[in-house]
Amino acid sequence: MRWLQGLAATALLLAGATHAQSTGSAGAAGAFAFVDVDVLPMDRDVRLESQTVVVRDGRIVAIGPSASVDVPEDATRIAGERRVLMPGLAEFHGHVPGGDDPVYVQDTLDLYLANGVTLVRNMSGDVSHPELRARIERGEISGPTMVVASPWLRSENADEAAREVRAHHAAGFDLVKIGSIPADAYRRMAETAHALGMPFAGHIPDGVPLEVALDAKQTSIDHFDRYVEFLVPPGTDTGDREAGWFGSGWVQWVERGRIEDAVTRTRAAGTWNVPTLTLVEHMASAETPEAMLQWPEMRYMPASERERWRRAKHGYAARETFQPDAAQALVTLRRELLKALHDGGAPIVLGSDAPQFFNVPGFSIHREMAMMQAAGMTPYEVLVTGTRNAAQALGTPEAFGTIEVGRRADLVLLAGDPREDLSHVQAPLGVMARGRWWPREALDARLAEIAARHAE
Repeated sequence: MRWLQGLAATALLLAGATHAQSTGSAGAAGAFAFVDVDVLPMDRDVRLESQTVVVRDGRIVAIGPSASVDVPEDATRIAGERRVLMPGLAEFHGHVPGGDDPVYVQDTLDLYLANGVTLVRNMSGDVSHPELRARIERGEISGPTMVVASPWLRSENADEAAREVRAHHAAGFDLVKIGSIPADAYRRMAETAHALGMPFAGHIPDGVPLEVALDAKQTSIDHFDRYVEFLVPPGTDTGDREAGWFGSGWVQWVERGRIEDAVTRTRAAGTWNVPTLTLVEHMASAETPEAMLQWPEMRYMPASERERWRRAKHGYAARETFQPDAAQALVTLRRELLKALHDGGAPIVLGSDAPQFFNVPGFSIHREMAMMQAAGMTPYEVLVTGTRNAAQALGTPEAFGTIEVGRRADLVLLAGDPREDLSHVQAPLGVMARGRWWPREALDARLAEIAARHAE
């Protein structure tokens, strides 16, 4: 798709830019200069005023006070006065559709971009995704950088699990998405993945305790899976009551004194947590699904998906293990757990699980960050989880996530400082992903196109 080439070029010309960019073609991303902009480098909590940041061929090549940095003659100038530049955000538990509906795939990618998301760790693997990742990197289509998980791992025994891991590695997936495997196959899966140097992440299978996953050095645990069960003391009489959705059925037996042990074990394992607070809080809220479907961002989702979410919320409300008291207790516990893990040095990375349960791609990251702040983290600490921490979680701390010379040019231009108010990171004035620039006009035009497609 080349829809954005014309839009971006037109918008840049209207803004007085001297060189338009061909965003739809492969090859070099070109040269840009953010002139007289305030920079949040995100390697430390500071705002560097009146800087010029030069980007060439997808990399940051110069940063410094505007008076001392020369702007290359061939660079597109982007006015930065009274504006703030920070690294793009990562969605560490996002979903991108498979290749059956290329229009929906492109819509999803552009929804992420429009919200300043420049990297998605895609956790709903499809056979089409390695090639989609490559096409984005080549600049053939617009989208954030993709880290592609394998299809949901479904195996009936240890041998089959090991074979599947090897097959996914050979197919070019970046990590294993843990799914439905027997508890006795988990260790074999982990051993195979470690031998291949392939991370494994996501859920913890039924019957596998938290401590086993941590001992196996699971790369990330998403949704705080199995933490509630760990916080229930061994030997507790839970009768025949199931643990329920993320432990909601057992939350009344949690002993908060065990949180410190969970934090210590998690930190020692080096396992990252992707909280996805929105996933549970949207389902647990007292707001009706009908009212939630009136949120402004819902206009960008297909009617079939919105209806699925409406039915799901009513369905969860009917579950015995997800009645209001239990649901709210789970929300409170998860916020406490996030704060304890963060304060205790157990690593956290930003992720919201979109599109899922009223989480519209890109938009849900901003709802997630607000919930993280409500849990007691400062705005700067929240921003770190979606920038610097994401690069560290991928084992590539020098690749992106901070504004430094040599880093990939994943950047968002903002009207205000999000360290003062996280709402400033919403609806960025422009987004740069891998050195390709999308001004707000182009992003808004694309959003309007998506909304029109789904209008009823």
